[in-house]
Formats: sequence, structure tokens, C-alpha cells
Amino acid sequence: MSLKTRTHTAVRNGSEDELERLVSEEPGAVRHALGLTYHEERGIRKQAARAVALASRRHPAMVQNIIRRLVWAMNDESGTNAATAPEVLQAIADERPELLLPMLPDLVRLSADPELREGLAAALRTVSRRCPGEIGRQLAGSLNERIGSSVSEHPNRRYDDGNVQGRRHRA
Repeated sequence: MSLKTRTHTAVRNGSEDELERLVSEEPGAVRHALGLTYHEERGIRKQAARAVALASRRHPAMVQNIIRRLVWAMNDESGTNAATAPEVLQAIADERPELLLPMLPDLVRLSADPELREGLAAALRTVSRRCPGEIGRQLAGSLNERIGSSVSEHPNRRYDDGNVQGRRHRA
């Protein structure tokens, strides 16, 4: 059975142990999993994104390269459809948030795009919560400046050190 077929099967089966084993032992499977992050079925996209994130345990440099490629794809200049990139970045943030740190300025800038805002804000909040100290504080400040209350799921909130705090509206 080809690596592509084995990757598709592992993603469809949804076994995290099977996914982790495959992407750890066969780094080429990550490329096939990344392709599945564009699948029309949300469940397959999520499992494929999880497979990419699991690869970060054994292949962090490869996943950082994927992060760079996703960030480039989200730029208008790339001419690429990157609608699912925030979902992949969220899965990576859940697994290894520190891998996103080198790209924080770009991710914060891209979070101003209305089509990417909610997904990137979620990934950035995860990094902010999981990377303590000054980095978390700087990220929280950048989030408040860039997207603050424009994220629809928390329209009256601001983020400080990853903690949600209410904000009063002024007339």
C-alpha cells in the first residue's frame, strides 16, 4: 500500500496512535496529511491537521517549515487559497505552541484579515496561554491592538496574559 493511501486511511480512521506512528516513522506522510487539510469534510480536515501537529513531536524543523509555508499562503501576495491554514496552525499550537513563536509578528498582522481573524485569533490565544512570561504578555498586547474586540466570539473581551477580561463599551 502506498504512503499516500496509508496516510489517507490513518486520517480517516482517526486513531491518534496510528497517526503519530505514521508521521513519526514516515515523514513523507506529513505532506499527504497536509493535503488532506483542504478536504471538504471538516472531520477529515481536523484529523489531518492533528497529524501535522503530531509530526512536530519527532520532526519539529519540518513542521516549522510547514508553518512558514502556511503563513506565506495566507499572504495576499501568494495568490493561494489558505482558508484552512488557521485550523492547521491551531492544531500545532495545541501540540507545540513554541513552534509558532518565530512567526508571531506575521500571524498577528494576518489576523487583521476578516477571513482569517477568528481562526488565527484562536491559535494566537493558545500560544499566549501556553507560552508564559514576556512572550505571552507581548502577544496578548498585540492581540488587543490588532483584533481586540473585533473577534465575534468574544465581542466585549480583551486578552491579557491569556486571561479573558470584560471590557466596557463607551458611547
